[in-house]
Amino acid sequence: MLLHLSPGITPVHRRILLVTWLGWTAVFFTLISFFQLSLLYRGELGLDDNGVKAIKSVALAMTGVGGIALGLFADHAGRKAAMTTAILVYALGAAAASLAHSLLWLELCAGLSGIGIGGQWAAGQTLLAETVPPRLRGRFGALAQTGAPIGLGLATLVATRIAPAIGWRTSFLIAAAPVVLAAAIPLAIPESDLWRTHRAAPDARSRFRALASPGVRGTFAIAFVLTLFNMANYWLTTSWLPEFLGRQWQLGIQKTGAWTLVFVAGSLIGYLLFGLLSDRWGRRRMFTLFSLVMALGLAMITVFQRAIQERPEIVLLFLFIAGLGTGTWAGFGPLFAELFPTRVRNTASGTCMNVARSAQFAAPLLVVAVGGAALSRGVALAAGFAVLAGAWVWLLPETRGRAVA
Repeated sequence: MLLHLSPGITPVHRRILLVTWLGWTAVFFTLISFFQLSLLYRGELGLDDNGVKAIKSVALAMTGVGGIALGLFADHAGRKAAMTTAILVYALGAAAASLAHSLLWLELCAGLSGIGIGGQWAAGQTLLAETVPPRLRGRFGALAQTGAPIGLGLATLVATRIAPAIGWRTSFLIAAAPVVLAAAIPLAIPESDLWRTHRAAPDARSRFRALASPGVRGTFAIAFVLTLFNMANYWLTTSWLPEFLGRQWQLGIQKTGAWTLVFVAGSLIGYLLFGLLSDRWGRRRMFTLFSLVMALGLAMITVFQRAIQERPEIVLLFLFIAGLGTGTWAGFGPLFAELFPTRVRNTASGTCMNVARSAQFAAPLLVVAVGGAALSRGVALAAGFAVLAGAWVWLLPETRGRAVA
């Protein structure tokens, strides 16, 4: 019996969930480390805001390259092979970053890690979606996606609590340590049986032609724009979040980390809630609701911050609310699986997710350009993109519970 047709959850499903979760947690931890360790490496390498934003932009831009390249590889060679390759590439970039002595070196390392990071999400979420029973797909996708807030939280803890003692170089070595997963993946989990059944597409051009076919291209275009809006919302917020909090409220490095963890706590709860509620009430309704929640939280800590700036507990509440709204990301893996056919599923989801993320190379630049030294107005732009995403999702069909084929 095909795994996704199983009447219940098996130990194999649990292993697939664990491995995809660990892989996404590890690569997201590394991506955020390039952002948050800037609190330390900027001083040793003599970088200003322009140098730091260049590193962040390169990391985000190269996730798009990785998403396309490893997405094609996953549709050709299998989901497990792509996950393993992605981990090896990202870990090499993180390990090399520990030896960096110049802006150019760190940019190259961020770019290499970005390639691996871009490939991991689509391969893992596609494998999960192709093996889990449809009625539980939203919940399993959300559980795997919690690797993002947990990776963000771990990176924040390391950057603000541990790295000041052990140094940013050793911290990058910690980020590379999960490379051991590359050895475990081939042994721990099976390949997608749906992929084995539909692996006939012979080359990359055929898969890209399939994305442009009449039955796919309209959905692909709408899904890509939705991802682009949600990415802008997320990365305009998180690319400078610790430094924004520190500058706006004059916080030290450790307190900045503590405030960021409030956002992380909201994100973790948001991801889990979205998975449960979207399986019950539908993908589109919950996406719009969570988008508006994020817009509210962001607006209050930026546009309307004067009304709450004397009440730290209120500021933290709206940070938590903004984090809660990031739960929309829990819906993308199941949504893409339900929208696209197996022969192009990994290519389509990898292209949507990672080219949209790659376009966010502009986000760190835009926050500085619009927000100035305080960064506030730049971060506030994210609320507008959250509202746009919440409206745009209604151009897609409701896919809750749809069988994959």
